[in-house]
Amino acid sequence: MGRFHKREHGTTLIEQMVALLLGSVMVVALYGFYRVQLFQILSQETKTATLQDVRGALDIMVRDLKNAGSWGNGSAPLETGAIDDPERDADGVCNRIYAATASMIHVQMDLNGNGNCSDADPKENIRYELTGPTSTCPGTKIIRRNGDCLVANVNTPTIGKLFSYFDGSGADLGESPTPEVIKRIRIAFAVQIKNPDPQVGGSITSDLSTSVELRNE
Repeated sequence: MGRFHKREHGTTLIEQMVALLLGSVMVVALYGFYRVQLFQILSQETKTATLQDVRGALDIMVRDLKNAGSWGNGSAPLETGAIDDPERDADGVCNRIYAATASMIHVQMDLNGNGNCSDADPKENIRYELTGPTSTCPGTKIIRRNGDCLVANVNTPTIGKLFSYFDGSGADLGESPTPEVIKRIRIAFAVQIKNPDPQVGGSITSDLSTSVELRNE
């Protein structure tokens, strides 16, 4: 009767090293793929959340500009010479647009029809300006509404130009227009948020713009 010999071989060190190398390559590849997908999702969520907040702020700006020159009693009330006349101009009545530059606009209205345009509730005397940051409102530039931070981390397509002004025929009125001839206002700015992926760095930028047609006085 023949004798049968069963030989059992274990894995060699080289085989173990090859297996370990292949496993490491797969783990690194999966981690890299997972990391890229994770930070893409985080970046998209950051941009979406930022856009939602800034669109809300832009809606406030649009609403205020559309209400400019709303005189509840049918005509522009007299200025009080205080809040509604900060520059002490020669004009004695409230103005739909009190002052306008490329980085600032000051509008007035009388929403409750009580004969003045300086009420705080509802806000009837409103000033928007592109200015420097504060301790609670970061970024190179911010947008303020009556001194309060409205939008942080602001950038503009043209440095220092937040507002563009046009007359009734669509002609650009420049950076310091005569308030009485303004019929349309364009608002354009971007918001920059730090990219959540430290390996990529830089900022995520969200651009926003809109135009507002002013009501007839």
